[in-house]
Amino acid sequence: MISGMKLFAILAALVLAGCASQKKDEGFANFQSAEQTIPKVELGALEKEAAIKRFEDFFGDITVENIRAKAPGLFAPDVYFNDTLKTLRGRDSVEAYFLKTTEHADFVRAKVVDVAHSGGNYYVRWVMDVKFKGGQKTSRTIGVTLLRFDREGRVTLHQDFWDSASGFYEHLPVLGGVMRWIKSKI
Repeated sequence: MISGMKLFAILAALVLAGCASQKKDEGFANFQSAEQTIPKVELGALEKEAAIKRFEDFFGDITVENIRAKAPGLFAPDVYFNDTLKTLRGRDSVEAYFLKTTEHADFVRAKVVDVAHSGGNYYVRWVMDVKFKGGQKTSRTIGVTLLRFDREGRVTLHQDFWDSASGFYEHLPVLGGVMRWIKSKI
C-alpha cells in the first residue's frame, strides 16, 4: 500500500510534469485557432448522411485494417484533430496515432448515439468501449465530437469533448489509482 506522503509526491510530480510539458491554455489556443480558420461547410442531406456513416464505420471498430482502409476517406489531408489526449495536424499523423492505439488495446469501439448540426458544425454524441491490453475490464465512456467537413465530406476539424480521466487515465497502472483516490476526496 502506498502511504499518503508517497501518494502526494506522485501526484505532485504528475501535476508538475503536466505543467512543464504544456503551456497554460495551449490546448484551447490551438482549438480556437483551428475553429477560426477552418471553414464551416454545410453538407446536403445525402452528403451529411454519408459523412456521418464514414465516421461511424471508422470509430465503430478501430482495427489496423479499418484504419488503413477508412482513414483516407474520413479525414481530409490537413485535418485538425484533438481527442483531449493528443492534438494532431494532418491525416497521416491521425492515422499513425490510431495505429499506435491499437497496439495498446484489445479493442476500441464507439457507437454513435445522436447527431446534431448548426451552421456547418456537426455534433456527434457517442458511447465508447475500450479494453486495454492486460486489463480485466472494459472501460466505457461517453462524449461528443465537434466535426467540420470539407466539400467532399471529409473531416477537417475533429474536437472531442469527453471525460478522459474516467475513460482513460483511471485505467492506467499507478496513475489510475491516483485518479480514483483524487475523485474520492472531492
